[in-house]
Amino acid sequence: MKKGLFALAVLVSALFIASCSTTSPVAGATGTVGKKTGEASQKFVFGFPLKGEGGIMQAAKNGGITKVGTVDLRVDWPASPAIPYWVITTVVSGE
Repeated sequence: MKKGLFALAVLVSALFIASCSTTSPVAGATGTVGKKTGEASQKFVFGFPLKGEGGIMQAAKNGGITKVGTVDLRVDWPASPAIPYWVITTVVSGE
């Protein structure tokens, strides 16, 4: 019984500490990696947008990019069993 409770406590602790991140490419740009990069993020809580502007245009503006070469999306899932939220970041590179 004590070993089972200990294992459950370790599992719950790991969930509170851990977080996950996934990056995937998005099609539609020239494909040429440039010298400049820009990022724009948007937070979501329970699937609803909460804060930020995470679009390609905003990321290009933040990086001073006029010709977008590549576009990637990074999704970060901070581990929080109480409040499910995540952050989607658009990363662009170009000239």
